[in-house]
Amino acid sequence: MSDWLLPFLEARSSGLYAPAFDAFLDPPAAVPRAILSHAHADHAAAGHGEIWATSETIGFYRRRNPEWRGQARVLAFGDRAEERGVALETFPSGHILGSAQLRFSDGSSSLLYTGDFKRRTGRTAPPAEAPQARALLTEATFGLPVFRFPPRAEVEGRLAAACREAIAAGQTPVVLAYALGKAQEAALVLGEEGIPQVLHGAAWKLLPEYESAGFAFPVTRPYESGPAAPGEALIVPPRCVRTPIVQNVKRRRVIYLSGWAVRSAARADFDAEVLLPLSDHADFPELLDHVAEVGAERVVAHHGFAEDFARILEGRGHRAQALAGAVERGAEDV
Repeated sequence: MSDWLLPFLEARSSGLYAPAFDAFLDPPAAVPRAILSHAHADHAAAGHGEIWATSETIGFYRRRNPEWRGQARVLAFGDRAEERGVALETFPSGHILGSAQLRFSDGSSSLLYTGDFKRRTGRTAPPAEAPQARALLTEATFGLPVFRFPPRAEVEGRLAAACREAIAAGQTPVVLAYALGKAQEAALVLGEEGIPQVLHGAAWKLLPEYESAGFAFPVTRPYESGPAAPGEALIVPPRCVRTPIVQNVKRRRVIYLSGWAVRSAARADFDAEVLLPLSDHADFPELLDHVAEVGAERVVAHHGFAEDFARILEGRGHRAQALAGAVERGAEDV
């Protein structure tokens, strides 16, 4: 691993380690203490002895891991934790409800870890901030120029229109959206349009955290109460597209919500008739904007197209490199 991340982070077999806090950042497996940027399962493995995170992330973690009996420390936006001369601060990342960027500083240097983030304003997460830091460790999930997403309002309008057209044609709109973050945002969009939805159980069980944060879902019901009726949309995780919950819907229009929807291959991958690039990650221009606003002297990219993004940054005059041996994340949240 590059010494650009020292003294704040170092690589170990269990992932990125923050020695001042004796904790791992978003480790892929259970550890005694984890600092979590957000609650997606590929960043919030089950079984940690102790977690530090925002209150919303802790709430999601408990709900997704009901048998967990570990300890939790809330890291609220604006708070500051200090250990061994190093300060830890959290800033909104814009990714999902409760997601945070983490900045480490010691008076002479600083490092910002973005976790997963987006700069477009979503419905359920505070807008991402760009705090100054001397080093930046950024995700690069969509770190190639081909990944340029339309304005969010445009994609939301296309989602509502596709669902209305399907219903008018006697079809059930089947919206493929990840269970934490994307599904709830889709439900809010369709709810505003007066389109009721049936929500997969994995997404439905997380609604209490959203309702506690002030969001309402008056025309949403769980799949457990019955399959989608005429006039209702069905919202399920993409992995369910070839399972009975979707295959039993004989007249359906499949709508895939993801940054990967810019790839025409996604149509065959998910039997989708409608591809909508609605992502909770930064697209390529947003990644460049974040690098510029953070003002880091050194940029380390990881996840996704990290090596490509680092090369592009170098070509633009930045000191950049990819994180060797970075843990590859799953696709729960794209």
